[in-house]
Amino acid sequence: MNQNTSRVLKIAAFLICLVLADQIVGSVLRKLYFHEKTGAHYALNNVLRYCKSDVLVFGSSRAVHHYDSRIIEKRLQMSCYNTGIDGGHSIILPYAQIQVITKRYSPKIIIVELDPNQLVHYLRDYDRLSILLPYYSEFPEIRPVIELRSPFERVKLLSAIYPFNSSIINICRMFLNIHTENIQDYDGYVPIKDGVMTAEMAKAEPGFVTNSIIDTNMVDALKGIIRICKEKNITLYVVNSPIYHGINDAKRSLTPAGKLAIDILKENNVKYFDFTYDTAFAGHMEWFGDVNHLNDNGAKIFTNLVADKIITDNLRVFLKESRSDIIP
Repeated sequence: MNQNTSRVLKIAAFLICLVLADQIVGSVLRKLYFHEKTGAHYALNNVLRYCKSDVLVFGSSRAVHHYDSRIIEKRLQMSCYNTGIDGGHSIILPYAQIQVITKRYSPKIIIVELDPNQLVHYLRDYDRLSILLPYYSEFPEIRPVIELRSPFERVKLLSAIYPFNSSIINICRMFLNIHTENIQDYDGYVPIKDGVMTAEMAKAEPGFVTNSIIDTNMVDALKGIIRICKEKNITLYVVNSPIYHGINDAKRSLTPAGKLAIDILKENNVKYFDFTYDTAFAGHMEWFGDVNHLNDNGAKIFTNLVADKIITDNLRVFLKESRSDIIP
């Protein structure tokens, strides 16, 4: 009996030490993580907690590198921040961001970079939601999104270390003062300054979707963004920016997921600007860093075209409202 009691006490002591070690190490990692002043994590933290710009741009790498915030500010006469994050994130991440941000304030315009064909199921899209883990306890709005990663996410998040598992290498580099490349951004916009695609790159297929299984979580995220914008009286634009294509290249057709996304946008009267095969960009390799990404020169041209569309749309709305005020 004494041996059993001793064994139980040792196990209990070990578990207590394990929990204490987890909490202490996790607290140190959290402090170091939020002390970081560069990279996607810093940008996300800034957006979720502090940003109050009039115009917000959401999306993954195609958002980060395609929408020059300075041009939008100048053309629309509104403050603008590009909240896009590199890493191939799905529309679920913008949905989580928008839920948190709109609890603080309501921007005037939201632009979501989205390829409608991408509302399909890939496990990697859920793995990438790990970027939200450090915010699980702080923002209740995003807990259901994080819990999409697995049925055990709540249990895993009892650990103070777990939210930083994917960031430990970067945290160690910062702690040891091992600097990575210093990336300059302009209100969130990160230009691809040195990249110009080659003819060899042009032979690659530009990100065709091979999975045909529609992901209901992606669909719900799109509907959720639309719902929030309606409730908060925010003007929403969904934009699909250019991919490189030759002058005679055939336009790819919409997948079932793409058709569903377009139907949802139409049903909710959401403006959708499709620049995927815009003739202005046909054959202009000098405007692309690779098949799927515009370089800085291409981004400037594209951002001006988006601004033109938004200005025209707002003018149309203004004239429509003005005419409705006229008493016959």
